[in-house]
Amino acid sequence: MMKSRIFYLYKITFFIIIMSITNITKADVNISSYETKNGIKVLFFKSDNIPMIDIKITFDAGSNRDGDKKGLSMLTHSLLDEGTSAKKSEEIASIFESNGSIFNTSVNKDRSSISLRSLTQQKYLNPSLRMFLEILSDSSFPNNEVNLQKKRTISTIIEDQSDPSEIASNLFFKEIYGDHPYSHPSVGYADSVKKISRKNIKDFYEKNINAKNASIAIVSSLPKKEVIAIAEKISKSLDKSKKKITINEIRTINKKEKYIYKNFNSEQAHIYVGLVSIKRGSENHLPLYVGNYVFGGSGFSARLMQELRVKRGLTYGVYSYVYPLKEEGPFLIGIETKADQAQKSVKLIQEMLAEFIKEGPTDEELKHAKNSIINGFPLRIDSNSDILNYLSMINYYNLSKDYLKTFTSEISKITKKDIINAFNKEININSLVTLIVGNAKAKK
Repeated sequence: MMKSRIFYLYKITFFIIIMSITNITKADVNISSYETKNGIKVLFFKSDNIPMIDIKITFDAGSNRDGDKKGLSMLTHSLLDEGTSAKKSEEIASIFESNGSIFNTSVNKDRSSISLRSLTQQKYLNPSLRMFLEILSDSSFPNNEVNLQKKRTISTIIEDQSDPSEIASNLFFKEIYGDHPYSHPSVGYADSVKKISRKNIKDFYEKNINAKNASIAIVSSLPKKEVIAIAEKISKSLDKSKKKITINEIRTINKKEKYIYKNFNSEQAHIYVGLVSIKRGSENHLPLYVGNYVFGGSGFSARLMQELRVKRGLTYGVYSYVYPLKEEGPFLIGIETKADQAQKSVKLIQEMLAEFIKEGPTDEELKHAKNSIINGFPLRIDSNSDILNYLSMINYYNLSKDYLKTFTSEISKITKKDIINAFNKEININSLVTLIVGNAKAKK
């Protein structure tokens, strides 16, 4: 009976979406802001496309807050909907499912989030929102659920230890970040997760999932007055009178050139080349972003792909990306190739990067990149969930409320000189970390 009701709800929702969706790509993303009575910042976008509400609460509670309990934030967030003082996990799941709503959590190196998607009709929204608020204020973390989730997490970590791409990724971040909290995977390590207690989880929840540590993003067809009322309810549920936690960590970031080889019995070598680069909100972010689009961030049209795959057949895929964080985020080049081609690939990548830092893109490459980014941008804000994620990012990193409005115009202004200056300032060729995971043929 419940399954048929859920199917009916989603069928109706899908029909509404198809019948009423408008071309958001032609609309301005007008963001409203508000601050709740207890000081939580709220960003709101009114979307009349579908009768739904998307809520995302972002906390300064990513894996960088784990301390010596690596994996603590992710484990805590994965257990939020597994029980409250009044309800068991099955009851919580039933409430969300029977009302066609979706509860979700996520954790990355900087931040965590707790989100709800629901229809705006009161008979569906009200019970879903009540359950959401109860989780925010009264998660109980039952012992049996804690133990079960720890076993699942440890199993996943152990399984990943047989995947050379996971090994390479984790080792690369450890090498570029040293003792900095960004160095460890958000999921933690098998040994560290095993040592996390229910008390550790409850303490993390109390110290971090509260009004002093939160911002709210909402996208909905509801009037602003109703959105503000919802934001105040969320704010009140988070008001646990806790001070925002401040953790003094050892924050050592590698600034020296390194070469690391790790033996792994695989015909394919997994290679990362990169370094720590910029913070979110840096004036050099967009020039780096456009430059990286030319260098390795645009798929087949990128220089790396053209040179290493199309011309030389060294790989099926190679890429680069810039990932700004609250503190310095990484610039990374990744490639998978045959072990006996690893050193050739590394040499070519380093030569290409040095050339790009010196000379930047050609005029034709720059024009293509800017046109592609500008013309493709509407597709990045063509859904409520896309806009919600942007609002969450803008809120957390204290970016301009006009970030989405001005993005394409800012991209259009970027020059070749801007890109060369940004790459010279932020990408120090003498601080590159090169990591190779593969068999003996991949070693120098």
